[in-house]
Amino acid sequence: MAGRVLSIEIGNTITRICEIDFRVKEPKVYKYFSIPTPMGVVEDGFVQVKPEFAAAIKKALNEHKVKSKQVVFTVTSSKIVTREISLPAIKMNQVGNYIKANANDYFPIDLGSYELAHVVLSSEKGEDNKDKYRVLAIAAGKDLVAGYAKFASACGLKMVSLDYSGNSVYQIMRSECGEDTKLVIKIEDNFTIASIISNQCLMLQRNIAYGFERAVQAYMDMADSYAIKPEEAFEELCVKGHLNVTLGAKRRLTGFETPAAEVDSETEKRNKITATFGQMISNLARLIELYNSKWPLQPVSEVVLVGLGAEIEGLMQLLSNELHLPVKVIRNLEKVTNFRTIGDESLGKYIAVAGASLAPVNLLSDDGKSRGKSGKKVPYALFTTMTYIVFLVVVGIMLTMAYLPLWGEQVIEKELKRQEASYAEAEAVHRQYIAMSDFYHSVNNTYKLTEHSNDELVAFLQELEEKMPADLVVTEFYSDAEMARMELNVPNMEQVATIFQTLREFESLIDVGTTSIKDGDNAPFFYTFEVYCYYKPILIDENTEAATQEASEAEAAEATAE
Repeated sequence: MAGRVLSIEIGNTITRICEIDFRVKEPKVYKYFSIPTPMGVVEDGFVQVKPEFAAAIKKALNEHKVKSKQVVFTVTSSKIVTREISLPAIKMNQVGNYIKANANDYFPIDLGSYELAHVVLSSEKGEDNKDKYRVLAIAAGKDLVAGYAKFASACGLKMVSLDYSGNSVYQIMRSECGEDTKLVIKIEDNFTIASIISNQCLMLQRNIAYGFERAVQAYMDMADSYAIKPEEAFEELCVKGHLNVTLGAKRRLTGFETPAAEVDSETEKRNKITATFGQMISNLARLIELYNSKWPLQPVSEVVLVGLGAEIEGLMQLLSNELHLPVKVIRNLEKVTNFRTIGDESLGKYIAVAGASLAPVNLLSDDGKSRGKSGKKVPYALFTTMTYIVFLVVVGIMLTMAYLPLWGEQVIEKELKRQEASYAEAEAVHRQYIAMSDFYHSVNNTYKLTEHSNDELVAFLQELEEKMPADLVVTEFYSDAEMARMELNVPNMEQVATIFQTLREFESLIDVGTTSIKDGDNAPFFYTFEVYCYYKPILIDENTEAATQEASEAEAAEATAE
């Protein structure tokens, strides 16, 4: 869909509006401005249809002479659930259907109450060396989507798309980040979206439930006047900051002297306001550490600040010192025509609004997606009916021409099924035989594992007693799992030969050997020698594990067949 659209982000305190080209690679911005958001209009991303707020938007559009009637919203809410998944490299137009078919595997929620969308992040090789897609699957509550559609109607606008704020930031910042690895932080009042982009690809993205709202509240609690409003407190933070350079800093350098009493008061104020950013910074540090551990060759090199929080004075220096990285605030966008800071209006807070027009995930229902520019449904029913009529005529002709061959094939198929059924009982018996045979071999081999060469030690000693000469003296004996070593004393060399010959006839031995034969010192044992008897190894079937696995598979197949 070409042409201009309105892109709107409704925040807790400020609503940002931008008139921009829709779905254009390098869009042109025609106008951008903001108006205050009344209290209670939006909560956790859900918008309430309040006539006074709708009237305020109409008035602002008239004052800025905006004629576009189609609108895109970008939203952040806890009712929008994201999950990064890996998919096989199927056709792009089939990714959505694949996700819907397997949605229950990705989201442990009642999908009947959610709309699904996705963003293809990158294509890469999997562990099996096959192409896969990294995809960000998104689910948004249908009641949230319906609320924005009703609000657009109340403003006299037609909603053509609903985008997730994290995707809006990614789509516009991917080209701005270039080939480097950067952490893009969108800081708003009660949430922060942190996106790590490397080589124009979204690598990690997290929603952090902390923003600058607590800093504003801390300033209001310590303000001299209790009547100060949140927007006034935020403006004060944007001008003076009241932040330390680090979370642990006790003092901030200033360019002028301040009385001691005021210094103590200001120090306490800075410490309390700075501390409100501690949890947000801790989450950001863990995200950087997680990314650098997964992709150490492309570590995060820079932090980019966008959103309302980017305007707070001193926050850039605080983040730089705590995260140990250079930090910059977006001042302009190279890929967006005519998008430059105008006067005192900060460009950074419009990043998501501009990004929503590039490639929104479109969380609208299928019914909403089927409507054209005028807001009326496209008459797809008429086209569908005509297509069905043509299809039925063609199918009727094909069935008539193919009836006889089809009938013949059906007869053959029926006969094959009959034969298959007749062999079913024999097949089941065969599977049982294979399973029991494998089970027997598995048990037998498991029993062999319990055998040990020393189990026959007593019998070996008895055989020595029976077959060895009576005047043989065993002075040392040692046995382990592989061999037995004996030191023997005999009176003559003939007995040495006889002993060796007898030992070689033992069924439990595989080999017999000696190192040397020495003359004895005391008669009548004139010869002393050592004998090494090596046991036969216990043979274990190397296919035990495979046989056990096959037996399990056969049992499972039999259970399925039954």
